[in-house]
Amino acid sequence: MKILLLDTIHGGGVLADKYPKQGDSVTCVDVYNITPEEELSRLKDKGYSVCKEVPKGEYDLVLMPVHCPDRFLEGVKYGERKFFSQAVGELIDDKRFRIEVTGVKGKTGFCGLMSHILTVAGHNVLLHSSKGRGSWKNGKLTDAEKVSIAPPHMLTLPDSEHDIVICEISLGGSGKADIACITNLLEDYPIAAGTRKASEGKKAILSDLNVVPSDEVGFWKSFGRGEVRGYGNRIKLLNNPSLGESLKVHVDYKNGFDVSMKNNYLALEYVDAFEMAVEVCDIMNVPSEFLKEGLSTFEGMGGRGEIYREGKRWVVKERNPGISRRSVERTYETLKRMNSLENAVAVLDPVNRKVCSKMDVGSIEKVSREYGVELIITDGSGTPPKIPESEGPLILFVKEGYT
Repeated sequence: MKILLLDTIHGGGVLADKYPKQGDSVTCVDVYNITPEEELSRLKDKGYSVCKEVPKGEYDLVLMPVHCPDRFLEGVKYGERKFFSQAVGELIDDKRFRIEVTGVKGKTGFCGLMSHILTVAGHNVLLHSSKGRGSWKNGKLTDAEKVSIAPPHMLTLPDSEHDIVICEISLGGSGKADIACITNLLEDYPIAAGTRKASEGKKAILSDLNVVPSDEVGFWKSFGRGEVRGYGNRIKLLNNPSLGESLKVHVDYKNGFDVSMKNNYLALEYVDAFEMAVEVCDIMNVPSEFLKEGLSTFEGMGGRGEIYREGKRWVVKERNPGISRRSVERTYETLKRMNSLENAVAVLDPVNRKVCSKMDVGSIEKVSREYGVELIITDGSGTPPKIPESEGPLILFVKEGYT
């Protein structure tokens, strides 16, 4: 078989290791020209043709991520095309209980929370997330190795003693999870240079049992895959905390209970994660006492609504690839609800100039003005900005590169 494999940076190398059979002719293309030379050399050593541009011609099969534009296939004829998620679904063979999670916002926080609750319940959890891959122990991710959350990297999950695996996925999934979770769609934004919608990628996660926002149930049911359960309306706020105060809620689970969250993260920003965790626990029949203990002892995910004191001011840290107008506005709105936004100063800091060039700076500036927040934008050079003195909180938005 003659195989054309596009995109060696977003999991293409993993599929090159797993998919071709002996005797297949494989051409790997670094379509974005950002794959490390070490990886390209490794693929060449396997006997594959490695290119920077797509060779025109005829192929039996094209493998590519769903976010990859079709313009790369100009001059190419092929018998069949499979997106990476489909190929992963054909290859994955993990007998452990697996929860896969995708969505626009809140994936990492939910994955950490769910890992924590299930660990409290006595399970041995392996977490594969944008914060790394490792065991969840003593309330945090331990011995974490940096991993990509592109779908093919689920094929690299280690054999281990873990009985549950929780996988955060950037776009899509295997379609074979025991429970597939979609945190939200929010808006069906364009991908693949505007030729496809985000839902076309995310629907690949749909399995026999799916958990989605209650107001999106009809949309995801329309794809005709498995049972679709909505999450929401099981968490009732009992207070609106300020920075440094605990969030108190009532949880509608079995006989119901009240619980206070830790105060070292923006728990108010995690309410959707709490809601989805309650629904997943219901499916898994987790006893109430473990859910309550898990919620009350969870300390958030580092860099996701993290709160700490620095001198005389509070610092709120949001560090992730998904920093955007919508995520910035969500943080502002959360702090406003907590009566903690007055005199706030925000710093928008991309990890490097390449990430800086891809930010929609204008829309973030606009939303900052709307909320009355002074915004400082760095150039991605790593030079610390001069931050004005203020009695209000310092909000650090660190935009990482996508994996």
